[in-house]
Amino acid sequence: MDLYTARMTSADPDDHSEPIAVASFATAGEAEVAKAKLGAYGIEAALDDQIEGGTVVVDGEPGVIVEVKAADAEDARRLLNEDAALPGDPAAGS
Repeated sequence: MDLYTARMTSADPDDHSEPIAVASFATAGEAEVAKAKLGAYGIEAALDDQIEGGTVVVDGEPGVIVEVKAADAEDARRLLNEDAALPGDPAAGS
């Protein structure tokens, strides 16, 4: 059984729940960075671009939304809210 089939046949209801929005960004680039960070920690994420016309967020638009499985939502929010400074970075204070 391939990985796709294994995931689609999982008995865990959280594997097939509706995606949960964990963050919103003004640009697709910012959202891609967040998606990559989550991926580095093993959390699958998808982007939902809500920007009309695809260029600039207008007042009232949510921007580009990062979504994850319900089971990963709490961890994803925590990771995205952590300080982004890398070890050894002067801004990190180390």
